[in-house]
Amino acid sequence: MTTFSIQTKSSLVNWTGKKILGLHTGTINIKNGFLSFENEELIAGEIIIDMTSIVITDIADRSIYKEFFDHLNHEDFFAVDIFKTAIFKLNKAIKENNHYQIFGDLTIKDITHPISFPATIEIFTDFLHALGEIKVDRTLYNIKYGSGKFIPNLGNKLIYDEFVLQFKLVGQK
Repeated sequence: MTTFSIQTKSSLVNWTGKKILGLHTGTINIKNGFLSFENEELIAGEIIIDMTSIVITDIADRSIYKEFFDHLNHEDFFAVDIFKTAIFKLNKAIKENNHYQIFGDLTIKDITHPISFPATIEIFTDFLHALGEIKVDRTLYNIKYGSGKFIPNLGNKLIYDEFVLQFKLVGQK
């Protein structure tokens, strides 16, 4: 078995959350993680996200930034004071060339749900490079603020239930 440790300084996770009148973007750091292969097949993996590292990249005004940042960290969203990490654990990967369909469990706010997404993984001797995009239904993780599923007549204050995580992972043997 070959295991690649995720290089947190070289890896990147971007997030996008959409609402009726626009969207917000940002980044979040990987705390640690690994991907393991046997006979060039992905067989295990775990990625731990540092929820305390969330950054908003599309708001320049400091007071608006702080208000939104505090709201994301509040229990309405991620309750970061209580839930400092989110975790993805790989259950299965189906490979076709360098493309994978990844299946696993995503835990946010101590709530776990199965999730699947496509990813591209390339191995270069001692290094691994992975790219992918995950669509997450936040309401499954008790993040209901601004959701039309739970709050009627939101009009232009509606926040879409799905947010997107785009990732680039760099791993080293």
